[in-house]
Amino acid sequence: MEDLERLADTDAEPLGLDRRLTEYEAWIWYAPSGGSVSPELVAEIQTEMTAIATRHGYPERASEKQKSSFDFDAAKWLAGHQHLASPELLRDDVWAFQTCVMLQELVVWRYSARQRARFAGGVRNTLQRLWMRGRTLDLGEEAGSRRWRLLEGLSEDAMVQIFERASIASDPNFARAIAEGWLTTADRIGRARMEDVMRRATKLLRLRNQIIDLSFLAPEELAAEVSLAFSRSSARIPQVDPTDDVRDDKRPFMSRIGRAFRGTGVGRGSLSN
Repeated sequence: MEDLERLADTDAEPLGLDRRLTEYEAWIWYAPSGGSVSPELVAEIQTEMTAIATRHGYPERASEKQKSSFDFDAAKWLAGHQHLASPELLRDDVWAFQTCVMLQELVVWRYSARQRARFAGGVRNTLQRLWMRGRTLDLGEEAGSRRWRLLEGLSEDAMVQIFERASIASDPNFARAIAEGWLTTADRIGRARMEDVMRRATKLLRLRNQIIDLSFLAPEELAAEVSLAFSRSSARIPQVDPTDDVRDDKRPFMSRIGRAFRGTGVGRGSLSN
């Protein structure tokens, strides 16, 4: 990992595929369970991820919007690739290889050389997290143009609440139901108010899951449980004004502060006794 520090301080050209495999040969090993590495697939992943990043500003410093757009497009590609559906992709070391060897420059661009969790395999790995999100939130080709609406609609905070909690992320149906509940509630009260609501709702659902195994519920029953948790968690929050066609999270910051004060009644009438 120490070798990654050089990437933060150099403008050298990225290493080619063959050079990378030679350069890091001492740190690369293969599982003894059979199978073989596909150089073509490795090269395709490297090429496509770099192309997606380039569309969103790489190698220049990226804005938060560009980073978010990269995450969305990369997750779609990873989840939709026919050769990236193997159980082998559940191994942390598969993704550590990609981020530490094949695509280290993209990780530095997306985060930094010092965020080691973004290189190591696991739920915070730069690409593994996107693959998990895409595979779980993919509604399938039959959904048509709405196939990726869950992936596109959730905030980063909502994604973290779902995919960094094993009790939720391990059950795709549960994860999708919560994602649907988040979107429905966000439409009702506004996306800017969802962070605390999401935390309360996931706590309620995880507690509920200890009482009854939610994975055995029928889809409509699971949806009802999720809806109830979000309703309880947002009970005191007023609905968004239906005549207001500007989303809370797209308002200027000071405008949102003013609206929050108006909602609490602060500033009404005289401040004197």
